[in-house]
Amino acid sequence: MQTQYIYSASRVNTLSQYLLTKTDIDRLLVADAGDDLQSALKETYLAPHVVQDADIARAIESTLIEAKKLLHRIAPDGDMLRVLWLQYDIHNLRVFAKAQAIGADFAACEPFVSERGVYNPSDLFVVTEKGELNRLRISWQESYDVAVRHATAGEIDQVDGVFDRLFFATAVRIAESCKDVFIRKYVQAIIDLYNLKARLRVETFDQIKFTPVFITGGTFAEREIETKEQVLAAFTQLGGESFWRAAVEQFIATGNTTHIDARADEYLVNMAKQASFDMFSSASLVLFYLQSRQSAANVRTIVVGKNSGMTEMDIRSNLRLSYVND
Repeated sequence: MQTQYIYSASRVNTLSQYLLTKTDIDRLLVADAGDDLQSALKETYLAPHVVQDADIARAIESTLIEAKKLLHRIAPDGDMLRVLWLQYDIHNLRVFAKAQAIGADFAACEPFVSERGVYNPSDLFVVTEKGELNRLRISWQESYDVAVRHATAGEIDQVDGVFDRLFFATAVRIAESCKDVFIRKYVQAIIDLYNLKARLRVETFDQIKFTPVFITGGTFAEREIETKEQVLAAFTQLGGESFWRAAVEQFIATGNTTHIDARADEYLVNMAKQASFDMFSSASLVLFYLQSRQSAANVRTIVVGKNSGMTEMDIRSNLRLSYVND
């Protein structure tokens, strides 16, 4: 397995150099919306997908699906990387549960589902209709049924809570079964970030009805992040106070989680990047997918910003550059 890690890590380290670079970003930012931007995109790693499909959103999605398939193929144990794809299956289940509550079919759901999950969305929908989700994963059917009842009652925050718990419970089981040190560390980190962001929302906007779900399995106990001060102190343990300062200030001022979410993603990239120096670790594989996801997010940010008339400075402020090697 160690030899396989050397091969797979070398492969993704090479491929990561072809993701959206700072030079690519500069070229896209000076391009005019429309044909000029489309032409500039054809000079990036998106070229094969943009040529095949003029729809940029589908082209971006294709790159991430391609990255997923590659990683599963070259990883010594591809199934352990399901902790990365799992969130898209859970997203699809959220969509299906809300659709079932109003009697909608798959055609109504299709525009809102993701193909980045472990399971094909249309196949997953059929399994939900048959009530056979437990054939895929433990406890999925019970959780899905509870979510549908909440959706039918209009308790959407409860629906999200059910699926949040299901996501992390499944991720923890995958991490425990594969016994991979970095995968376990990654799952622990996403639990910490989820708990801190959820608690921060509650403590900052106590007038808004919000039912937080505390997920066990992270490094912080629930009693350690009960107050806003404790939450802010806990954030500093994940990358340092300066790393989070601007994002937290922006959230407190506006209630918008965009910068917090961006910093959380960058924290995960930095964590994987540090661990990837070990060539016998799965960290390089996780890092490549996180880099691919950030690269795709940057393309999306630039395209949307250009098409909506945002200034270059405003677009740059929303970019995520931690994946780019200095």
